Amino acid sequence: MTEKEMQLMLGKHFGIQYICIPNVLMTGEYKKDILPEIEKLEAWERPSKMYESDFIYITKSGYLTEVEIKVDINDFRNDFKKKIYHSSSFVSSLYYAFPETLYKKYKDEINDKTAGIAGVISVSYDCKVKVKAPKRKEVSPLTDTQIKDFMRIGCMKWFKEW
Repeated sequence: MTEKEMQLMLGKHFGIQYICIPNVLMTGEYKKDILPEIEKLEAWERPSKMYESDFIYITKSGYLTEVEIKVDINDFRNDFKKKIYHSSSFVSSLYYAFPETLYKKYKDEINDKTAGIAGVISVSYDCKVKVKAPKRKEVSPLTDTQIKDFMRIGCMKWFKEW
């Protein structure tokens, strides 16, 4: 299953209830363990704080959930080495989505790595939440203007992709 196929499956599953958007550029924060290294660099030398979210959805109450799609176990493992780790201040919860077969094969490793930081969704002919994502308590719901801005991006993304 490809990332685009998974985006479509997630869109069909969550799109009935929520606003869903693929491939959204987000701004996050550097991981705390590399911050001293980053701060030594001149401003123009620092890596971008931008990262791409594979899929987001916005609930009726205005909370944004990020879904990171993984179709390969090494891609999943490498995700934890990134300088910016899914840290947008808009994200109230984070999920990893895997093809059902990949999740079954690496279930223990996936659940260990995501424990306390992310939920897990398996995708086959439907989508199943295997582990519920913890909520980030410091995150507020999006304002109406922010929701409209994301919706504008979403309109451009879905029509461009499909």
